[in-house]
Amino acid sequence: MRRILSLWLPTFATDRVRRCLVPPLAADAPLLTRMSDRGRLTVAAVDKAARARRLSPGMGLADARALEPDVRVVDADPEGDAAALERLADWARRYTPWTAVDPSDPPGLGGGPGLLLDITGCSHLLGGEHPLLLDLEGRLARAGFAARAAIADSIGAAWALARFGVLLVVPPGGAAEALADLPLPALRLDGGMVASLRRVGLRRVGELMRQGTGAKSRAALAVRYGAQVSLRLDQALGWVEEPLSPRRPPSRHTARLTTVDPISTPEGLARAVRHLLGQVAASLTAAGEGARSLELEAWRIDAGHDAPPQVLSVGASCPNRDPAHLWRLLEPRMDQLEPGMGFEVMAVSVTHAAPFDGVQATLSGDGLADLAGPVKAGDESGTGNPIVADPPIAELVDRLGARLGQGRVLRLLPRQSWIPEQAVRAVPAEVQDNTPRVAPPLPGPDSWPADRPRPIRLLPRPEAVEVVAPIPDDPPVLFRWRDQTYRVGRAEGPERLLPEWWEGGEFRPNPNPEPRDYYRVEDGEGRRFWLYRLGLYRADGPPPRWFLHGFFG
Repeated sequence: MRRILSLWLPTFATDRVRRCLVPPLAADAPLLTRMSDRGRLTVAAVDKAARARRLSPGMGLADARALEPDVRVVDADPEGDAAALERLADWARRYTPWTAVDPSDPPGLGGGPGLLLDITGCSHLLGGEHPLLLDLEGRLARAGFAARAAIADSIGAAWALARFGVLLVVPPGGAAEALADLPLPALRLDGGMVASLRRVGLRRVGELMRQGTGAKSRAALAVRYGAQVSLRLDQALGWVEEPLSPRRPPSRHTARLTTVDPISTPEGLARAVRHLLGQVAASLTAAGEGARSLELEAWRIDAGHDAPPQVLSVGASCPNRDPAHLWRLLEPRMDQLEPGMGFEVMAVSVTHAAPFDGVQATLSGDGLADLAGPVKAGDESGTGNPIVADPPIAELVDRLGARLGQGRVLRLLPRQSWIPEQAVRAVPAEVQDNTPRVAPPLPGPDSWPADRPRPIRLLPRPEAVEVVAPIPDDPPVLFRWRDQTYRVGRAEGPERLLPEWWEGGEFRPNPNPEPRDYYRVEDGEGRRFWLYRLGLYRADGPPPRWFLHGFFG
């Protein structure tokens, strides 16, 4: 059953101010924040001491000072309050990954902001719901924040009990009994609706529930008092589902570890992370998926309420759920964690999962993989197959990316161009190639002409050479490269290559539209070169230029 924790912070704005005052303000000294409202200074928020002196939000600042001349006045900071509340929601992820700022707390309704935590399946990590609630309130109290929390089956019931209830942990199915004695504002009704209900003698939630028992009575209740009353009552009782949008989308594959003694040693951290990775791998296996990226989050025991968790993120070039491989990706970055007095909560979440199709091939390529037979059921990760114990290419890419950065490990993809240095493009290795292939998908007998061999080594850039040719269109008989002269014994060619005529204009990848005439030449010592002549002989133009582009074996 769903379990919701509602956290109420009745004096959040003034508590933030009081924590930062130098020198500190006495605990019983009143404090308020002010804001300008259409040219008039009004009270934005008051603390407990100010409220005890009959000061309240919305009243004029002059009236407040008339009632309490010694009140400390500070400018309101609504943007800072909102940002601090969001940081607090992130901090509360130490209890559950499903946290959100309470959207049902406009000024004047709840009297202060709040948070909502879906703790379904998480409370046992802290020994149960009562210990979790006490731990949360205790940490906020030590940080200087007044807080009150309640746990129930629905958002509406938890919200009502946190602000108006006595029972703070309602057992499953006990919402109706716990809500019966609460006043009508506990249903999150606006002031006008509450006043209307009071005029007809309704003051408690239980009185409203007795009028709306059964489908017909509930319909009559909606007709008589409006749909809002029926909806809020059904939401509080859990009869109508109320969605809770988390601040950060929770992962479907998450493992959390809460320890009694903080973990601070490298050996302890390694054992904890490996344990979490094993749980995440089991979840991925059950779902038939693999991790493309994951995060390790760690909360220090001595970190404040506004301190975010320390995060390590790694990525994989293809879906993977091998705990040993995922640990090898995280291990080089573990020294980036600053445990201080130790981590008390750690979590591993898969931030991007993808279908896990099968086992990768090995680098051996001698047919041993076939001899090893199929991978056994339940061992799709390949860790039990002795053949795939060799690091596959994808895992090698992941490990290089973890050490050097994912964007620094590149691979080459074909590109439709006859110009050799433009026939491939480099992309990050982990990026999926979703673009249509511009070259034949698989090399076949027709993919490349057999009579057009290419050198096994290309220079990064073609280098200019000086040549001697008997007639302009013949291959050279001699060329000079890097202050060394080579006498050509044999030559084959030319093979004319043209730039991409279909990519014209300013987007043409090759800025020089002149053709290239390539020659395969061999000197007297058997060394073979790939030369080309750029341009054509013209009587009224500059002479062509010669370049060395590569070497054959």
